[in-house]
Amino acid sequence: MNWIQLKAMLLHVCAQEIAHKDTLCRLDSFIGDGDHGFTVERGFRAVQEALQDASFQTPAEVLLTAGNTLSDSMGGAIGLIMGALFSGGGDAVRGADILDATAFGKILSEGMEQIQQIGGAKVGDKTMLDALAPASAAFDQAAASGADLKTCLAAAAQAGRAGSDATRDLAARKGRAKFLQEKSRGYVDAGSVTMAIALEAMAEYAGSAL
Repeated sequence: MNWIQLKAMLLHVCAQEIAHKDTLCRLDSFIGDGDHGFTVERGFRAVQEALQDASFQTPAEVLLTAGNTLSDSMGGAIGLIMGALFSGGGDAVRGADILDATAFGKILSEGMEQIQQIGGAKVGDKTMLDALAPASAAFDQAAASGADLKTCLAAAAQAGRAGSDATRDLAARKGRAKFLQEKSRGYVDAGSVTMAIALEAMAEYAGSAL
């Protein structure tokens, strides 16, 4: 995958996140402030604008632009955390002109590490990490078996959605929902759904364009 393809993939991610604004707000209304969808929409519209007519030299530049734009436009901790997936991934693939499965796996794993450092969350805390961590593991497992990027992303998307769905049974330990503790059980974490949507959009793009 070159930078042109990566840019197209991220624009597809933007479109899907924006399209799910109402769903994300509804999910957030159960154990949050109900505005998560608006925040996500604002951030990914800004990324759309930043990427739309821009030209880059490497995939890392695309990722860093997306990550920095999310951090600046979403505001607060969520902007830094969501932006870290892309900016951390960009740092991991600096100097690469083409992203194969191994390189793309570094985007997910390094993005996950950056999110953990910034937010202090771990798997099981009912956050977007509960979608990203199993997705990254599934991606790496598929890559280790020799699968191509398209197949690896499909595996990651499936695992990410399953991880997000599983947050229904968790008690929140991070984010605004942590104050509800046991009362947060029974509701899917909106941040994990945001991550699952991004992973599924990546897999959709790869499935049709690679």
